[in-house]
Amino acid sequence: MQKIIKNRKFRLLLACLSLLLLIDMMQDSFAKYVSTAEANGNFTIARWAFMVNQQDVLNNSDFSTTIIPTFDADQNIATGVIAPTSTGYFDVTIDSTNVGVAYDEEISLSNGTNSTVTDLIFTGYKLNNGNTISFQNSTNPSFTISHSLNEQNRVNTYRFFIEWRDGQGENMNNSADTQASKNGSAAVKINLRFIQRASS
Repeated sequence: MQKIIKNRKFRLLLACLSLLLLIDMMQDSFAKYVSTAEANGNFTIARWAFMVNQQDVLNNSDFSTTIIPTFDADQNIATGVIAPTSTGYFDVTIDSTNVGVAYDEEISLSNGTNSTVTDLIFTGYKLNNGNTISFQNSTNPSFTISHSLNEQNRVNTYRFFIEWRDGQGENMNNSADTQASKNGSAAVKINLRFIQRASS
């Protein structure tokens, strides 16, 4: 009887040792096929930085102080001021040198919210001294220009032509023109929107 018990203990001990040996062998076997890897990838982000009249408009979107109107010489109107029948222009230079994507440029013009002169009209514009594109004497023209990624010219100057309409089609009569000269305000508003063009 004692021999049988010892024999069972021996077999149990042998079975436990065999099990431990088997587990150890399985771990060694599976460990040969386990590996890890880790890496950090750095990607260059496309730049998106516009300068308008030499001002960074992403940091300061109001470029009002950079708009300087020039009025055409007229023997009946003092230099540097606007009056009925005055014509002139102002320039807006957009520098997209630091833009790394194709984009659309939306430009809209209108009378300023504080302008009491409602007869200011935009007659057209020219891009980089090219041909003048007419607005048909519009008070609020808008247009879009698409720019591709491989454009050579990244600095574009728009010259916008304005006029104080007097006579046919005017909104203000002579009395309103006179009142505007006393305490009025002539102002225009320029809105620029830059929109990344989606990949096709």
